[in-house]
Amino acid sequence: MIKYHNINGEVVEASKAKIYVNDVGLLRGYGIFDFFPIINFQPLFEQDYFDRFYRSARLMNMEVPITRDELHSRVVDLSNRNDVQQGYTKLVLTGGYATDGYTPATSNLFVLQHGDIPKDPAVYSKGVKLLLQKYLKDQPQIKTLHYANALKFRDLLQEEDALDLLYHDGRNIRETSRANFFVIDRDKRIHTTETDVLSGITRKHVLKVAMSQGFEIIEGKLPLTRILDAEEAFITSTTKGVLPVRQINDYVIGAGKTGRNCRELQEGFLHYCLKMSE
Repeated sequence: MIKYHNINGEVVEASKAKIYVNDVGLLRGYGIFDFFPIINFQPLFEQDYFDRFYRSARLMNMEVPITRDELHSRVVDLSNRNDVQQGYTKLVLTGGYATDGYTPATSNLFVLQHGDIPKDPAVYSKGVKLLLQKYLKDQPQIKTLHYANALKFRDLLQEEDALDLLYHDGRNIRETSRANFFVIDRDKRIHTTETDVLSGITRKHVLKVAMSQGFEIIEGKLPLTRILDAEEAFITSTTKGVLPVRQINDYVIGAGKTGRNCRELQEGFLHYCLKMSE
């Protein structure tokens, strides 16, 4: 159970953590966040996540009020206080408290912790379903607080027994609302896009593992038609790792279950993460 969070440098009881109603992150959606794993009380892939967090802030014309070393200290301190040997940390930066309800002021920085999120082996064995949607994220390279579109369609996802929406522009696939997307063809080539999508940290490291396993990586535009000749497909994210996709709308991918290539990537990435956390 998480007992503490860090709010603007002050460690507070989780049940008493709060922001005021004039925070422009709440009023105008002006804010960013990031979310990363904790293993053995330490952030995994810390510099990659910090790079993205500070880059997102810069692109949003915001300022992270502390150095990377100070941010690291806050993260590790919370992990120790909460006894989070394995779990997650969320960083949230907002535009601060606006006296006029609009104009940003001194940024608010929240370091929040989350316990471990168990993975259901049955889901990873079966794979998940995605629903196609023509939709383009606003500023996809920035990890903003804006997830309203996906939340709006949560009832549809539940009705269709689908995990997430798979965004496209009418011709090319982009990503899901919370994960990067990949197709594996019959020649053991992984197709993915790096255009107008979030630079996923899990994506980066999974591709490293894939190359070490002999996969060829093809980055570029990812046409919708690529789904039709996919042998396997999968998504990656901080909480999901390598998660196979068995179906997109009514179209079944490959054999309709987790394939050998995805299992190889799952096992390889798990071993990679354990080694990196030593």
